[in-house]
Amino acid sequence: MKSIIFLFTAVVLFGCKKSEQPQSATSCDPQISYKNTVKAIFVNNCTASGCHDGVDLASLSDYLVARDASGQIRTAVKNGVMPKNGSLSVANKDAIICWIDNSSKNN
Repeated sequence: MKSIIFLFTAVVLFGCKKSEQPQSATSCDPQISYKNTVKAIFVNNCTASGCHDGVDLASLSDYLVARDASGQIRTAVKNGVMPKNGSLSVANKDAIICWIDNSSKNN
C-alpha cells in the first residue's frame, strides 16, 4: 500500500509540469514588426482616434514610445481595454501581441 501511495505521489509531483512556453492558438509570424505591420494598426486605431496622438497621451506612431509601453499595450489589447473608442479585429490583436512576444522589433 505504501508503494502505491509513493508511486501516486511521484507521478503527481514529477509527471506534470508547466510548459515553459505559453501555448498559442495561432502561430506568430516572425516577420511582424512595428514598421511593417504594427505602426499602421496603431495609426489607424489609436492615434487617429485622438487618444494616442501625442497631445494628451504619448503617440503610438513613435516606435520608441510603443516599444517602451509594449507590456501595457499587450495587457490592454489582450483584455480588450484598448482601443477605448472601438475595437480591433482578431488579426490586428494577434499581430500586436505577436510583435510584442517577438521582442517588439522595428525592422
